Amino acid sequence: MNLLKKSTPRITGLVTLILLVLSSKQAEAGFFNLEEFVDYQSWAVGMEPEITLNQGGGFATNFKFTYGITPLSNFQAGIGFGGGARGFRIGGAYTFDFIPDLDGQIGAGLALTGYYYKLRSAIGETEFSIAPYIHNAFQTRGGVDFDPYISLPLGMAFSSGTYVTTFQLVMGSYFPTSQHFGVNAELGVQLKDSSSYISFGMTYRD
Repeated sequence: MNLLKKSTPRITGLVTLILLVLSSKQAEAGFFNLEEFVDYQSWAVGMEPEITLNQGGGFATNFKFTYGITPLSNFQAGIGFGGGARGFRIGGAYTFDFIPDLDGQIGAGLALTGYYYKLRSAIGETEFSIAPYIHNAFQTRGGVDFDPYISLPLGMAFSSGTYVTTFQLVMGSYFPTSQHFGVNAELGVQLKDSSSYISFGMTYRD
């Protein structure tokens, strides 16, 4: 309870920061559960409700499937539907987890993503990004496990014969609730021609 009271001002400040940077024209997929590495030949499925905070706002739901294709890499396929600024989207990601989060060390990896979006204007947009990330699992004194992560996706968005570079700050945490289930909370802040959003989600791991 004391930890929650101490964290409240920080959370409020972070949400305020997000609301101050809503000038985006683009829309990007969340980083949701990419850093949660899936073991070789294992899989995970996740559902991610998402609130977009730019262009009048909007709500979407994303569905993602992740598979461990090698001992150090994952492939993820995603599809989603929404209203407001962000409509239908489909794409995927390849994650290379080159420093595993083992024995208390900070884990690090790199995600390569590609997504197609249908924006509110009915214009299609294709986006590619490279996203370095770090994360580290902790356990509170009360026995609550969580795995915070941070990423800086950098990419390009192509639409109607033009393109822009995109840059974003993503912060979140994964909270395992049982052997197979876990939940995520995530904040995305646009730094350059990207989107600001809040998302939550649930993951089932094989």
